[in-house]
Amino acid sequence: MAKKTNMPSNAGRRRVLKTGAAAGALALSAPFIRPSWAATGPIKIGMVIPFTGATGAYGPEMEKAAKLVVKAINDGGGLLGGRPVELIIEDSETNPTAGAAATKKLLDLNDVSCIIGYWGSPIAMASKQLLIDAKKVMMVSCAANPVTEQPHNGLIWRFQAKSTQWGPAGAKIMKQRGYKNIAVLAQQNPFILPMIDPFIEEFEKGGGKVTQNLTYLPEQPSYRAEVEKVFGPEPDAVFIPGLLTDFTSIVKEVYRGGFDSKICTLSIAGDANGRFLKNVGAEVAEGIDHYQPAPPLTSPNYKKFIQMMGEPEGTVFLFAGNAFDQMWVAALAMEKAGTDVSADWTKMVPEVSNPPGAMTGDGMEALKMIRAGEKVAYVGAGADCDFNDMGDQLNRSFLHRVIKDGKNEYVQTIS
Repeated sequence: MAKKTNMPSNAGRRRVLKTGAAAGALALSAPFIRPSWAATGPIKIGMVIPFTGATGAYGPEMEKAAKLVVKAINDGGGLLGGRPVELIIEDSETNPTAGAAATKKLLDLNDVSCIIGYWGSPIAMASKQLLIDAKKVMMVSCAANPVTEQPHNGLIWRFQAKSTQWGPAGAKIMKQRGYKNIAVLAQQNPFILPMIDPFIEEFEKGGGKVTQNLTYLPEQPSYRAEVEKVFGPEPDAVFIPGLLTDFTSIVKEVYRGGFDSKICTLSIAGDANGRFLKNVGAEVAEGIDHYQPAPPLTSPNYKKFIQMMGEPEGTVFLFAGNAFDQMWVAALAMEKAGTDVSADWTKMVPEVSNPPGAMTGDGMEALKMIRAGEKVAYVGAGADCDFNDMGDQLNRSFLHRVIKDGKNEYVQTIS
């Protein structure tokens, strides 16, 4: 079951969540004040997420999740001695140029302490140097390896699995299906390309064979030539990692051509909050396997998060939980450091996330514990929120589903 949202029609808009109440009123109710806190006024946090373009389906749910955290913090008295949090949101338009422009606006015009969100590796790659130069924290929900592998002075934190971790998961699915000879048709994208070699390596363990490995450029008027070349030799199946728009066109071409090879893809292409099925129809989509890094679906934290989002039990949010966790980790790290200066509080991210410490998924409880001088290890709605020295999130699992009779059915969770 996938979360479905309607994409807002006002492209390129700016969204601001303000407190409404005076900062002074919050300060009076704040339970914890450090004399060293000199800054006043709201703590400004930026967010760059897609509301339009190929990945616009995910922006609204990420926005809603982040706002839940802001409301909880402000209703509870704010951060750093009573300062309210102000969330300023920009539309990336699923476009690197637009995403970088939104980043620059948040840094230069709004003077935010950090920027979270960043769904999409091209957008993150186009924006990261702006944040590094400004010495501001960047929290991303994208997978391209270079986002964290290139030097970033400890300012970038990834709330997602790396691209190289995605490939083996897809290969395991296709081996479990019993496929022996397969082909790869992959979008040329800095997020997708790094997963291909690990995919091939994993699939060929035990005797499987990858007969073709073809890349294609996105936003082509037609993919007929690529489809005929890859599907024509009749492999058992084809792995097609891409995005919604190009995958939709490719699958329609496969159906028109009458090809029988099975298909495995990423959920951002084969689901996209129900948009893929809407684009192609149940008959065309039947039997397509898709997978994605997923939240811990059976954990109490995730179940509570679904309730907070106002959705029924079993709803799958692939990215909203990441935004929820980004907001809480940033808030906890600021409180731990006693400042909203990025270069200082970024050092506290592992201190409030990684073990050892009292494990809690309740952000307000974690704030109280930090203020009492206790060690906490925040456990998120999207993942455990443990990080390595490069800022990469650890211990991500993958959700495998298949389309049957016009619905996404659960198959397995892959660790």
